[in-house]
This record gives sequence, structure tokens and C-alpha cells, in this order.
Amino acid sequence: MPAKGQYTIVTIKTKALRFRQKGESITLYTTVLTASQILDHCKVDYVTEDNPQGYQRPVAKARLKKVSTFLSKREGILPTSILLCIREPERASFETEGESKGAGEWGDLAIPNSMTLWLIDGQHRLFGIQRAFTKDGVKWVKDYLLPVTILEGVNHYEEMRHFHIINTQQKGVPTGVVDRHLVSMREVEGDSLLQSMGERSYLRARATSIIDILRKTPESPWLDRIYVTGQKRSASRPIGQHRMVTSLQTVVKNDFLRQLTDEVLARLLTNFWSALKALLPAAFSEPENYVLQTTPGVQALHLVFPQVVDLCRESKDFSPRKMHSILTTVRMSTGFWHKQRGHPLTKEKSLTAQKALAQYLLDKLPRPVLPDL
Repeated sequence: MPAKGQYTIVTIKTKALRFRQKGESITLYTTVLTASQILDHCKVDYVTEDNPQGYQRPVAKARLKKVSTFLSKREGILPTSILLCIREPERASFETEGESKGAGEWGDLAIPNSMTLWLIDGQHRLFGIQRAFTKDGVKWVKDYLLPVTILEGVNHYEEMRHFHIINTQQKGVPTGVVDRHLVSMREVEGDSLLQSMGERSYLRARATSIIDILRKTPESPWLDRIYVTGQKRSASRPIGQHRMVTSLQTVVKNDFLRQLTDEVLARLLTNFWSALKALLPAAFSEPENYVLQTTPGVQALHLVFPQVVDLCRESKDFSPRKMHSILTTVRMSTGFWHKQRGHPLTKEKSLTAQKALAQYLLDKLPRPVLPDL
């Protein structure tokens, strides 16, 4: 993202075509701006730990270099429009010269120096150009002309929805960023997200929200143990957000568990993993040597979790102590999960092996007790 003060910020004045879409509620401007003009006014709403409502993935430095090299050799053009947004309640100034034969209005567009243009699509093209003239010595591209479309009359949420639709339908977006999109959509749309995006996306949003609670709750064994977009995997963060989301699919689809609130379900999962931590302390104190908190472990154990909850329901006791007593019957040692010396099924990464591992553990759990039939 460009640093303010790198350029002299001036009001943008340019010819543009204004038109409206979505029942006249959204105004769009089509124009041409230099890379410097855009960089001077734009910001990017990145998703980070401090900005979970953001929606943009981090730039890939290799792609910036690729754009810079592409331009330095003058091998081609960048004809695809950059998509920007003027968020509510701000408005650009536009003086019309009249309709352009039913194709919108032609006129003079002015964007004040104080106005932010939020970059929705095209950040690798734009920042690749920036790299070319700031780092790679390709000075002429500073005034490189780019086709631009500017949205006006939308808020932050609608802006994120446009980004989501463009990128999930046209090109890949990191799964962790999509998780965050779905959380934001659920916060705004609630249960209606089931109709607009389908059950799979709704449950994925639920799983992400539950994981956010697990990784931020002080008493949770997952406190700061899950890396999210913008963070790197490390010994202390052995698994990524989306891997955890995937592992929770069985949990959030369970007929009983899906009736619970996110907070209650997160509390049950905290109790479950606290019981495992008490049972297998070395696996948590030395996570780099064990697979318990990596994909094979969480995938299998989250398949086991609903059965443990069912056993807790018999006594109406869902405490970590009760779960610990249930899991003790499985008789799994810490060594069972060791990366080198562990059970063969814990070393396999396929979903088939993880299901087999879960079934191995399920077979060792106590059987539910039914009343006299």
C-alpha cells in the first residue's frame, strides 16, 4: 500500500462517463488515471489480526516483481480496469456535459485531495507499477495510464461483497480470506446467509467464528495457537485457520451441536481440548514434536468430539473433568501422537486415513447407555 506523503496529493480532475446500476442505487464512473494519481489517493482494506473486518489478501511480492519486469521490457499492456470505491457517505463532484446517446453521462469528474479511493480489484497491477518506478528504475511507468472504474454509493460491507463476488467467481482467493468474508456476511445477514450463500458457506462462517473464540479465550488450549491470514506457521502456531474450519465441519453439522450458540459450542470445545491437554500434557508443551494440534489430530478428534458430547449428555455433565474421564477409556498415550514414533495412522495426511484414525478412537470410547427398551 502506498505511503501517504510519497506524492504531492492533489485533486483529481478528469473526463469520465457516469452511469448507474442496481436499480439506480449505485453510481459508477469510467475513466483513465495515471498510476501516480491512483496511488496518491488509494488505500487497501487488508484482513489482519487487528482488522478482521478487512477483506483483501496480502500482496504477493513475486507477482509485483513479475508486473515490474513485464513493464520494463515493454512486452504488453494492462488493459483490465482497476476497480476503486468511494465509500458512503462521500461523493465525488461531477459536472455533466449531457447524456452520451443513452450510454450514461459524459462530464468532468473531480476527486478532492482528502478523499480515499478504496482499492477493490487490481492491487498487484497497481503496486507492480509502483515497484517498477520506485525500486526497479522504470521511471516512465509513473505516468502509466490505467483504465479505472469507480463505484460510488456503497458502504464497507457492500464493497467487501463486490470483492468477494469478483474474486471467488473469476480467480482464486486464499481460503482463509474467504472464511473471513463469510464471517462478515453472517454478521450482517444472519440466518438469511443460508438462503443467499447456501448451507455450506453458512456453516463455514460459523466454524470460523467459533475458531476466533477458541484462539482468543485465555483458558483455551488454542489461545494464540492458530495462524490466520497475515501470520506465518510456527512451532507455537502449528495449524492454520482454514484447516481448523475444515475440521469443524462435522461438529457444526451435528444435529444437536448446531442448535447451540457459537459461544456455547466454543465452550464445549474448550472443555474437550482442556481434557486432552490434561491427558496428554507433553503434546501441548512441545507441539513441534507431536501431530495432535496439526491437521491429522484435529481432523480425527473433531470427528470424535460429538460422541464425547453425547456421552456427557447422559450425565448432564460437560465439564473438562467429565470429558477427561471419558477420553481416559481410549487409553491413548502421548507417544501415540508423536511425529516420529506415533501410530501409523497419525502420520497420514489423507482424509481417508484421518477418518480411519477417528474410527479407531471411536471404537475405544464407551458405548452410549440406553434406557430399558
